[in-house]
Amino acid sequence: MPDLETVLVAAPTFVVAYTVFAMVGFGTTLISAPIVAQVVPLPTLIPAQSLLDLAASAGNGLRLGSKVAKAEVLRLLPAMMLGLIAGAYLLIIVPLAALMVLLGAFVVLYALRGMLARPRRRPLRPGWAWWYGFAGGILSAMFGAGAWLYAIYLTRRIDDPTAIRASQTSLIALSAVVRVVLFAVAGKYSDWQVVGLSLVLLPAMVLGVFIGNRIAHKLDRTRFLRALYLVLLGTGGALLVRGVISA
Repeated sequence: MPDLETVLVAAPTFVVAYTVFAMVGFGTTLISAPIVAQVVPLPTLIPAQSLLDLAASAGNGLRLGSKVAKAEVLRLLPAMMLGLIAGAYLLIIVPLAALMVLLGAFVVLYALRGMLARPRRRPLRPGWAWWYGFAGGILSAMFGAGAWLYAIYLTRRIDDPTAIRASQTSLIALSAVVRVVLFAVAGKYSDWQVVGLSLVLLPAMVLGVFIGNRIAHKLDRTRFLRALYLVLLGTGGALLVRGVISA
């Protein structure tokens, strides 16, 4: 079971992370991993968070299932599966310090992209599903953070915001199922550190989803995302520096 220091760091972070998830449809690992990775190794954190992501996305998916754009989900799914397998393998073999550097750099680049990029509405060709699905699968398995790539693809293929959110939620749920299966096959869930962390942080996940659903329709999403990118820039930078020092 995690010690008190770990709980004091991880629990409030997970409340915030799943509040963000309920509000914008993704972002749990982008919020939590740069902070919680300071006290929990990524090979322990990512499998534990995969279990919680599965529970959270399954709950939201039940409410939005009828709105899923099935054709787009099916286009993304094969490449996503291949990416998940590749990412799970890399998570097991890549050294911890390198993982910290990669995750820190990834979060910083994601934040900068969000702050600087202009919205693009030009439709994508269906063939791009292979790139977005594969890259998203790798990032999902390694960092639990591929959903933003699915969101980019879906927003440039679908006009209905509800359909976008429903389709993204279904992809997150499917990704979480595959990640959990892969980590189970790899023996990650025979480690009681992983299982204990998941159980201890389950109430934080539930509370975060509850809060996020309550305030989702009351907050200006554009301003919220701008603040979110600033937070990600700071936390990702801190993790990147720590990874470089530890290498």
